Amino acid sequence: MTTANGVKEHAAAVKMYTDGSCSPNPGPGGWAAVLLFTESEKLVELQGAELSATNNRMELLAALKGLQSLEECCEVEVLTDSRYLQQGISCWLARWEKNGWKTADDQAVKNRDLWQQLAEQLKRHRLRWNWIKGHAGDNWNSRADELAGAARKSLRQESEEESGDKVHLYPAVTWKKSLGAGAWATILRYRGHYRVIGGHARETTANRLYLQAVIEALQTLKRPLPVIVHTRSGYLRDGLQTWVIGWQQRNWRTREGLVIRNDDLWRELARQKKILEIRVATVSPETPPCPSQEAKEIACEFERLQKPLQTATKES
Repeated sequence: MTTANGVKEHAAAVKMYTDGSCSPNPGPGGWAAVLLFTESEKLVELQGAELSATNNRMELLAALKGLQSLEECCEVEVLTDSRYLQQGISCWLARWEKNGWKTADDQAVKNRDLWQQLAEQLKRHRLRWNWIKGHAGDNWNSRADELAGAARKSLRQESEEESGDKVHLYPAVTWKKSLGAGAWATILRYRGHYRVIGGHARETTANRLYLQAVIEALQTLKRPLPVIVHTRSGYLRDGLQTWVIGWQQRNWRTREGLVIRNDDLWRELARQKKILEIRVATVSPETPPCPSQEAKEIACEFERLQKPLQTATKES
């Protein structure tokens, strides 16, 4: 059965933690919603970002996106550390609608577009809006804050790196330990132009594939432009930023005097660093840029194409 506003009497129960982040305010902003489904114990995390935003707008967007993600009408407890959102829904919204979206001072309501969409969500769900203190030890509130901050930082980093005459590399790999084989792909972006390269290798490791993906991309460059490598690989990031200097000073040996692994590839990268200005941008697993996701899909496709060849070799 359903109620008069279309909400099921036995609707699914959901706890939703929301948060918004903006720095500076106004400036680049991120939002996040963490949805906990009581009966199924399912967890859903949502996040996003806008280049031009405010703290309040991100708080509203977090709640809106979370509610819009629910395909069916639900019984939702929204937990937010934003007084603006909680009081706006509980105290101000009905008055604003009645007054033609004007405040008590006869001023236009800020963020009216989001408030109007939230008003529509009130008709879809049974909602309770509870304020909780931020940064007070609640794990899910902290998680929402972390996701929102990561989305904002990722967007700001990409925005800052868009300017200038730079080449962006997005390497990705796939590797099967049982086979000792894998594939790699790199998307190169220069201004509005893209290029994709990739391949596969046997008797290799994931770390070695990451190095190969970057080296192959660097070797395609026809002139020495600054390069930004976007990666989630700590091995590649730390190697380029820190380790390679010490390795060179110790004649490509570890502090213990052992020859470093993949020294042939690291020597080539060191040679490239003398020619090119190479920087590393860390890719967040929660909010990878689109080219990183696409490079991963392409690497998987290279791996799938290689499997029939490996099978034929074994059969022969």
